[in-house]
Amino acid sequence: MLKTKLVTLIFATILIVSTAASIIPATTAQSSGEFATYAYISVAPNPIGLGQTTYISVWVDVPLPSATEANDVRRHNYKLTITAPDGTTEVKTWNIIWDTTGVEFTSFTPTQLGTYDLKFEYPGQTYTWGSINAAWNNTKFLASSASTTLTVQEEPISGTPVTPLPTEYWSRPIFGQNHAWAQLGSHWLWGAQFGTFQMASYNLWQQSGIGPGSSHIMWTYPIESGGVVGGNNVGVDESTYYSGGSYEGRFANAIIIDGKLCFKLPLSNSQNGGDYIAMDLRTGEELWRNANINPTFGELYSYESINQHGVIPSGYLWQTVTQSAGLQTWIAYDQFSGKWLFNLTDVPSAGTIAYTEKGEIVKYILNYNTNTKTGWIALWNWTTAPAAAASAPGTGSGAFQFRPVGKNINCSTAYSWNKTFSGDLIGNQAPSIVYVLPGDIILGRSSAITAGVFRDRGTPDPYTVWAMSVKGGQEGQILWKKSYSAPSGNASRTLGPLDPVNRIWTMTDAESMQWLGYSLENGNLLWGPTNIEKRSMQFFASGYGAGQRAVTAYGNLYEAGFGGELFAYEATTGKLLWKYNNTNAGTDNSWGLTPIFIAAIADGKVYAFNNEHSPNAPLYKGECVYIINATDGTEISKM
Repeated sequence: MLKTKLVTLIFATILIVSTAASIIPATTAQSSGEFATYAYISVAPNPIGLGQTTYISVWVDVPLPSATEANDVRRHNYKLTITAPDGTTEVKTWNIIWDTTGVEFTSFTPTQLGTYDLKFEYPGQTYTWGSINAAWNNTKFLASSASTTLTVQEEPISGTPVTPLPTEYWSRPIFGQNHAWAQLGSHWLWGAQFGTFQMASYNLWQQSGIGPGSSHIMWTYPIESGGVVGGNNVGVDESTYYSGGSYEGRFANAIIIDGKLCFKLPLSNSQNGGDYIAMDLRTGEELWRNANINPTFGELYSYESINQHGVIPSGYLWQTVTQSAGLQTWIAYDQFSGKWLFNLTDVPSAGTIAYTEKGEIVKYILNYNTNTKTGWIALWNWTTAPAAAASAPGTGSGAFQFRPVGKNINCSTAYSWNKTFSGDLIGNQAPSIVYVLPGDIILGRSSAITAGVFRDRGTPDPYTVWAMSVKGGQEGQILWKKSYSAPSGNASRTLGPLDPVNRIWTMTDAESMQWLGYSLENGNLLWGPTNIEKRSMQFFASGYGAGQRAVTAYGNLYEAGFGGELFAYEATTGKLLWKYNNTNAGTDNSWGLTPIFIAAIADGKVYAFNNEHSPNAPLYKGECVYIINATDGTEISKM
């Protein structure tokens, strides 16, 4: 953390000098054609403790005339010599100093007590960029040097103490210097925020932040009439209000961003007919509402450049609309106020969405010609659209600043890269992407095997699965392709989730309710089919159709469903780790064990709830919300 802060300070210093670079007047060179130069060296912290890291910065007075980010006018051949107390030396050189300021820096960790001598030397150079600035062409910048010392002591130095985590309720905003508190705050951006490796809509593993450890209601906010209707004028005695069931469920695409809960209110029987509102997640206070929007996913984009650092305030709420065949328009709204920000046009409808480590929303797009066995793989990234930045590089203080607000940004050319490839991806269906680990690997299929439950019985024979690299410099490299025999008896085999921890992808057979695990590295079968006894009702595990559904988290596979039991498997072996089934309803319903489904996995806990496909009216009794230890299956809370 100290290192990060020091690097930030160094770059801040460089940036101040960089700003000066943009205002140097294009004066005429001296008649002598020679300029003295002035070398500088800085080392900090100084003194430093033995084994601690310090930072050394070197530069030569003002930048060379007309040096900008858009050209190669740069100083050359810096040399730094570090002499230890015992006389041994360490030399660091830079052939070209690419920062326009002419500043270079390096970290250094001393291994001896005493005084280090540091000497920076600039050999001088001749200005050779006459085509950029003729007035300075052939001007000589003379040599210069600077020296300093570094004191290394036994006692380590300390920085500002880290603010301890809170022991009582806290609220946003989190003070910017409380870096360690980042582990408390998390978001639920919907979309593919948590990765693109889960089955269908089971993208439920929140990998950061903390989660509730007890079942306490903190606030309520009515969104429609509910509960028992009453009276004698209804069709069914003791009837309850319709809850929406599986096709008109309330609270669809709810987003949690920056401590705000954002969602579309229902309107009578319409799932999304009401206003879109934002509420304080901790207090339930309504913060704003907008009747004319309906975002379905969010984004927190961390933009880093020489002139700007940090996540764009206040984050984006995205609504998508069809623009034309194959194209979409994305509309960005401010999560802080609900107001319109900007539009993205000509967004490709095709592609597999993923979020990068910087929070960028990208699409991996695959195109393949089965006749020529050639194709291309591209990474669409809206933040690379030229109009998203304030101005082109090298045009003053606006350079490298992200300024999309108020614009209609054409994203037809917004690609980070586009690579052609050749190789055999042929199966009994056109190849398509199934799962993506961004910047790493794609798992794809060339057969009609879905990542979910089945409607039509049977499995293509053979079925084809493949993997492709999307690592830097290896994009489009086919890593492996395998064709597998269909299971016997016309069983229905579908794709399960991928475990990114152990790099294992899974499949499941609907009729036998079994799982299989395969290596992401080579496609080989590692384990399975599993042989775990399950209740017959588990056949309807997903809540619709047939076939098991599961969520991968912490290197495990978590499966739930109509059987009323929650299973945890070890992803590396398929071994059953634990089973939870404290869901007995006795005579209150016809299931015996009430169907249980996963709501989320976070903070080492599985959050689950009882439900069914379309809850009857009147409702069954005894349905609960559960918090279960993800490691050993013990019950933490039941409400």
